[in-house]
Amino acid sequence: MSKWFRKFILLVLAGMFLATIAFTGCTRYANDEQLKTLQETKQAAKSAQQKVADLKNEKADLQKKLDAKKADLEKVKHEKEVVKARLSKSE
Repeated sequence: MSKWFRKFILLVLAGMFLATIAFTGCTRYANDEQLKTLQETKQAAKSAQQKVADLKNEKADLQKKLDAKKADLEKVKHEKEVVKARLSKSE
């Protein structure tokens, strides 16, 4: 009885496996809708990467401007100290 039961279970499992493969309807190729979605996704990713690159360039430009302004500020502070020192000497 147990050998027959094992064979029966094995046959049922094999049948279920084959039925699963047969009814899933897998294809090797994507359909038109999937290809369109893939193309749109690729385009969106490319656009996002371009925007990131543009924003990084803009950030670098702004950082350069900020550094230039900070340098100007330090120069003006130094000139202010020089003027204060000269004024205090003349008094």
